Amino acid sequence: MRKKRWPWVVLAVFLVLFLVKRPLLDTHAAPTGEFVIDLAALHQVATAKGGLPEQIEVEKIGDFAFPQTLVVAGSGFHMHPMILQVHRVLWPGRSLVIDTAMAPEAAAQMPGSHADAAAYGRLQAALSRANLIVVTHEHEDHVGGLAKAPNFPALADKILLTQEQLSSPKLKREDFAAGALESLKPLSYSGLYAIAPGVVLQKAPGHSPGSQLIYVELANGARYLFVGDIAWTAENIEQQIGRPGLATLLMKEDRGLVAAQLRALKGLPKDVHVVIAHDPVTFERDVKAGLFHQGFTGL
Repeated sequence: MRKKRWPWVVLAVFLVLFLVKRPLLDTHAAPTGEFVIDLAALHQVATAKGGLPEQIEVEKIGDFAFPQTLVVAGSGFHMHPMILQVHRVLWPGRSLVIDTAMAPEAAAQMPGSHADAAAYGRLQAALSRANLIVVTHEHEDHVGGLAKAPNFPALADKILLTQEQLSSPKLKREDFAAGALESLKPLSYSGLYAIAPGVVLQKAPGHSPGSQLIYVELANGARYLFVGDIAWTAENIEQQIGRPGLATLLMKEDRGLVAAQLRALKGLPKDVHVVIAHDPVTFERDVKAGLFHQGFTGL
């Protein structure tokens, strides 16, 4: 009798795995509502006051890999390469840093990771020289370099973490020194908010409560939209397929809101350079096209 039961047990196990695999790994979410990216309004706010920035630099701090099916739902189990990158917006005599990656020791915990210690050192020097520091969202791989900054107290007055980012359960408060976060003045805004000439914020919760778009317009007319982790790869936007349900469970993101944001990004004109934080393919393409200068200079 026990031998006769085994085929049915095996069949039941495969059936359960099949039923679980589809909602957790193969299915992407439909958009919830409409997310609007008003380029005309962003341009108006960006150019309302002061001289626009002249250049954007980029540093690749490290790389890692995730299973492809966690990046694009239903896409298979081979490892998908991802990177950690940070950007520096430059005006004559002024600079602004967008995102801060994570410290090498934290990056080492990521699967398949490699850290560039020299690039991380240049990031820390750039934070010290920056006039403003802003992040697309509050996850460790975007605020970790800031959390571990050895001169955090000296940076406090130029750190623009939003109220949503500072109060988010996804912010790893234990990564910061005692009292560090309490020393910051939360940034509160609604609508479109210019933090410097040519740089405008727009809230985009979904991947995290504190997620936001960062729009940058240069003096030469080039337009950039830093989207953080709304997409992990250009395929999320091009194919309109986001992360699967398992990723949602792990990160507790609102996939419906993210899907609406992916749809809005898909509708942008081609001359708006969408900057995807972890995509090595678009990183190499954009550097080759001269959209960014690779390497922080003058530090």
